[in-house]
Amino acid sequence: KTFLSQLGALLMLVISNLLLWEKTASVPACHLEEGGCWDPLVNTFNSAIQRAEVIQNLAEQIHEDSFIQFWNCIFYLQVARMYRHDQAVYRARYHCPSNSTNPPLHGPEHENIKTKKYLKMMINFVGSWISPLFHLVLELRGMQNVPEVILSKAKDIEENNREILEDLRWILTKVYPTAKMKEKIISWDYLSSIKSNEKSEKFLAIFNISHCLRVDIFYTKFHLRALMCRITGKEC
Repeated sequence: KTFLSQLGALLMLVISNLLLWEKTASVPACHLEEGGCWDPLVNTFNSAIQRAEVIQNLAEQIHEDSFIQFWNCIFYLQVARMYRHDQAVYRARYHCPSNSTNPPLHGPEHENIKTKKYLKMMINFVGSWISPLFHLVLELRGMQNVPEVILSKAKDIEENNREILEDLRWILTKVYPTAKMKEKIISWDYLSSIKSNEKSEKFLAIFNISHCLRVDIFYTKFHLRALMCRITGKEC
C-alpha cells in the first residue's frame, strides 16, 4: 500500500511538472541579444502600438486632406446638416463599424474581463475595420481627381490595421496555444453608400470611416497597452 501511495504521488508530481512545463513553454522565452533581453511578446505589442500611433497620425491628416481641402464644399454642407440634427449625418458620425465589438473601457466590466476573452474581443475590434478600409482604398483608387497623397495615406492606414490584426492573432496563439477563435464577420452599413454614384452618399461613407477611425484608434491604443500590461507585465 505504501509503495502504491508513493507511486501515485510520483505520478502526480510528474504530471504537475509536465503541465507547468507546457504552460511555460507556450509563452516565447526571452532572447538574449546585445544590449539586453528581447522578448517577442513585448516586441510584438510595441510594434502594434507603434502601428496604431501611425494610423492615428494618418487618420488626422487624411481627414484634413480630404474633408478640408478635397471635399471642402460637400464637407461644410454636411456639417451644416449635422448641426440641423439631420439623422443621416448623425448616424454616419456615431454608427461606427466597430460598435458591436468594442471591449469595455473602464469600471468593473473592464477590470474583471478574462485576458483571453479580452484578447479575442480586440481581434474582432481591429478586424471590424478590414472591410471599410479595403473599400475606402478601392473607391479612392477609382475616383477621379483624388490627390495621390490621400490615396497613399489610406493605403498605409489599411496596411497598418492589417498588421495590428496579425500581431494580435500571433499573440493569441503564443499565449493561449490551445485557444479556438471564430472571428466575427462584421457587415459595414455604409458599404453600398461608398459604392454609390451619388457624391453625397459616397461622402457619408467616407465621413463615417474618417470620424469613427479617429475615435476607435484611441481605444485601440488603450486596449493594446492594457493587454500588454496583463500579458507581459510591462508598461503597467
